This record gives sequence, structure tokens and C-alpha cells, in this order.
Amino acid sequence: MLVITRREGEEVVIGDPAAPLGIVRIASIKGDRVRIAFEFPREILVHRREVADQINATEIGKDGNPIVGQIRPASGGETP
Repeated sequence: MLVITRREGEEVVIGDPAAPLGIVRIASIKGDRVRIAFEFPREILVHRREVADQINATEIGKDGNPIVGQIRPASGGETP
């Protein structure tokens, strides 16, 4: 893990500086609250940890949609 110190308005460049993958900027600092701005292409997903954990807990189908239930075979034999 990389830990760095930045002041309000300062940035961190992610990836190649000539063609960065994205930029993280310290938008503002007020008391113990820090606002962070992320500038990434739309194709790159950026989530808060609690949202990412919920996404990981939800199984995703081949079509990219969440699977909300599973079909289980009926017990006790086949139906004609």
C-alpha cells in the first residue's frame, strides 16, 4: 500500500503520466472531512468500499445482470 500526503487541490496521477489512467484530486478538507474527486474514463468502475462489498456479495450472471435467485430441481422425481 502506498500512503502519501496531499493538500487541498493537489492530485495523484494513476498510471503513465504521459497518458494517465486516471487522476485523484483532493477537492476540499473541512475539519475531519476530506472530499476526493476521481477523474477516470467511464469504462473504469469506481465504488465506495461498502458498495463494492455489496456488488461482490451479489452473484453476477453471464449477461452482466445480478442473479437474484436460483432455480433448484424439484425433489421427489420427474414430472411428465
